[in-house]
Amino acid sequence: MAQATTPTWRDISLDDLRSVLQTPGASDNKYTRGVVLLATGSQTYPGAAVLSAQAAGRAGAGMIRYTGPERVGRAVLAARPEVVRGLGRCDSLVIGSGIPDIREDERQELMPKPRRSAYPAVVDAGALTFVTPGLSETVITPHAGELAALFKRLEISELSREDIEADPAHAASLAADALRCTVLLKGAATHVASADARFRVVAPTSWLSTAGTGDVLAGLLGSILAARHARGEDANLALDAAAAVWLHGRAGWLAAQRNAGAQPPHAAMCAPAEELLAGPIGAPILALDVAEAIPTVIAAVLAR
Repeated sequence: MAQATTPTWRDISLDDLRSVLQTPGASDNKYTRGVVLLATGSQTYPGAAVLSAQAAGRAGAGMIRYTGPERVGRAVLAARPEVVRGLGRCDSLVIGSGIPDIREDERQELMPKPRRSAYPAVVDAGALTFVTPGLSETVITPHAGELAALFKRLEISELSREDIEADPAHAASLAADALRCTVLLKGAATHVASADARFRVVAPTSWLSTAGTGDVLAGLLGSILAARHARGEDANLALDAAAAVWLHGRAGWLAAQRNAGAQPPHAAMCAPAEELLAGPIGAPILALDVAEAIPTVIAAVLAR
């Protein structure tokens, strides 16, 4: 029996991105474009729900549902009146952003189970405390500290946060193999690993290291996953996750340039990350700035 080979790490290309992003056609409607269910935000961190909703909407979701505390739901609707409160038909789930610990939240019932799910899920932040091996239709999105805690809880490895930061490629691969899910390990270079794919995506700006940008990434990824599911396509979680990371990084770069008074052309947004890192530094950004820049980056990718 042939031994399985370990996938090699690679960059994501514009052709990859264009295979993920599709413009709606004349016959499309809100359901065929994908419905995202957000189980995000809490009494402690209500803003995470707002940011995930902003990002999912800006990334092209056909419809967004929100489930969570009443006060948080009101904040989401105030920011995004298109959002529908409550459970219902959906094509992806985003859970955990802004939740301190899902084990203390009634929305833990929505967590994906170790068997094939009806739709793909993004598990972030406080929902990582409930992750178990075998969530094949799931993308988990830890930073190094969260992955170290996950390794320790499940007795997978003794790797510390410092160990993971020193060799994120090894840590992401180890997590993907042990957990049998898709792992998006966040960092200046984000590593996305699954059973059959490995992507490394370099952030083109350091201004993304600010509160709330992870919530934006979760909502953006939820929108991408929902669109593919609604189209009836086979899951390609690693590619979709890498595409979300790329779009998120470019949106951060664009927001930083805008805040510095510049308005870059579409072609600049698709330049190699190393080229953008060597260019104008830009200016400080907030997470909402990143969400608001997503549509322009999508337009740049789709421009021919």
